[in-house]
Amino acid sequence: MISFRYRDRGTAIHKLNPFVKLVWVANIFVLSLVFNHPLYLLLLFLSTLPLVIVARVWREWASIMKFAFYLCLAIIIINTLVSYHGSHVLWQAPFRIPPLGAPVITLEAIFFGVGMSLRLLAVISAFAILTFTVHPDDIMLAMIKLKLPYKSVLVTSLSTRFMPTLIDDVERISDVQRSRGLELDRGNLVQKIRSRMAIIVPLLSNSLDRTVQVAEAMESRAFGSGDRRSFYKEIKLSQLDVPALILGFLPLAQGILLRCWGHGDYQYYPVLGKIGLSGFEIAMLALLVFLLCLVVPLAFLKKRVELD
Repeated sequence: MISFRYRDRGTAIHKLNPFVKLVWVANIFVLSLVFNHPLYLLLLFLSTLPLVIVARVWREWASIMKFAFYLCLAIIIINTLVSYHGSHVLWQAPFRIPPLGAPVITLEAIFFGVGMSLRLLAVISAFAILTFTVHPDDIMLAMIKLKLPYKSVLVTSLSTRFMPTLIDDVERISDVQRSRGLELDRGNLVQKIRSRMAIIVPLLSNSLDRTVQVAEAMESRAFGSGDRRSFYKEIKLSQLDVPALILGFLPLAQGILLRCWGHGDYQYYPVLGKIGLSGFEIAMLALLVFLLCLVVPLAFLKKRVELD
């Protein structure tokens, strides 16, 4: 069974400073919102793969991306069926739906759904890497260092901890119900939904009990009684972390400059634009991917220096 909890595998990516990884994820997130061109978004997604391989979280990442793939497929289908814009009509229904009119499927609607799906894949992949390579306590401490509200940060950290726990509970309860003879995967869709109720009820019960336990633990520790707090662990920047942070902002700066110069945009409606790239764009994209992947050799360098 694949666990979605954080596990320190001792890789160079795991040992990297949380601030550096937060900056890297922020680069992917902001650039995926800035760019509209599908090739730009595809390269942003592909630039996350080296970190997945080096961090050795391929199995967990693949499980999340499998769910993301089905979500993107649903986005493409829904956008294709709902959006009637576009000049290249692939199919038109012989009936009309008031007040929407006759449903049509256009090539522009399909391409727009693909572009939005690539954007979603890049964002999900980046945050999946952050989840599997940074301890939740380190994320909380990093957020507090950035002067974010403590209670909001704590709620986010607890939510991050509970999601893998809920997934483990689902697997455990499913195995228990199967051992009692409950067939969860047989029958039609309605029967499968009804059989899943045997999982939902104990899952909700366990979640409520865990919530009460956390609340009692926080109350026993006098949470919220004082403004000054002390922490068991402090996140400090080493000599290599400072240049890594500076280099981490270079992809963001380059991407914003590219967008200001008119690159990275793409016309989906009413007519698809040319998907090809100029020589300048190819060179700048290669540099952008290089800067995004530069975090990998920096992580190996930091691990080597710390070991020495």
